Amino acid sequence: MEHQLNRRRLLGAALGTGAAAATAGVWVPNAAAGNGSDRGAGPNQRVPGGRKGIQLYTMREKMQNQSQARSVLRWLGRQGYREVETAGHYDWTAQQFKDELRRAGLKAPAGHDGPDFSQADWQDTYEATLEYAAELGQTYTGLAWFPGPYDQVDWQALANNFNLAGEMAREYDLQFFYHNHDFEFLNKVDGRPAYDILLRESDRRLVKFELDLFWITEGGSNAVEYLSADPARFFAYHVKDHVWGDRPDEADFEDVGPGMMDFPDLFAAGNPNGRLDKHYFIEHDSPWLSHPNDAQAEFKTAQAGIDYLDSVRF
Repeated sequence: MEHQLNRRRLLGAALGTGAAAATAGVWVPNAAAGNGSDRGAGPNQRVPGGRKGIQLYTMREKMQNQSQARSVLRWLGRQGYREVETAGHYDWTAQQFKDELRRAGLKAPAGHDGPDFSQADWQDTYEATLEYAAELGQTYTGLAWFPGPYDQVDWQALANNFNLAGEMAREYDLQFFYHNHDFEFLNKVDGRPAYDILLRESDRRLVKFELDLFWITEGGSNAVEYLSADPARFFAYHVKDHVWGDRPDEADFEDVGPGMMDFPDLFAAGNPNGRLDKHYFIEHDSPWLSHPNDAQAEFKTAQAGIDYLDSVRF
């Protein structure tokens, strides 16, 4: 594994580091020197055991009912995962879900819960979401996606809504967050990614960010630049790999490890002193792309993910 990591460093594997910066014309301030690539002692951080997680969207095809969901959760716990990020509740009450997680040796510190800002009464419906998240034991509640057209989004208004959602979440002792895709970086305002408005105009006390390392790369921006500029703003990552090159006519998701993302540099940029509490959620939107015609695709993807989190050093 160490040979593999060194090889990835030498190749500049991450689209989000120097190679992407050159392509996108982005300047990375002292990225290599500041983020651990040339430390004389070598990489000395590892993912804490209690922070090895997976976004359950990865396993969604294997969690179609409560029985399947229970089996998957217990399998994940046996493989060494200790956290999950929710993407649905399987018709369980919050207490039932919490009990299932406990039996599996898991916790759910975060969930992709909404709210739906397109609804005029979103604040009323969000109350129930927050009540559920608090009872489940979450610390973070987040918005993971909203529909386009993205070239018509009022990004300032969206940031304002983030602040409102953050205030509501705070009343339940929860922290609101936003999870990116590529469109926040592809769409520009005054020459800069629209994502910058969300960062700048949302209250950092009320709004955190979960950085999807694949999607920021697909959007043409430099993840190291963002993580280095404000490490504490990003409480979690979606650890999602990218195939070498492109997969013709299909999405470029890959199992974590064999792809081209340089996660050691990315993780080091997001926690340069090793003092921040980060959550590492494995995610693969389409595991069957990495394991074609394999009925166990999701499980093989999840296994690759925990193996990587166990072995990576940064």
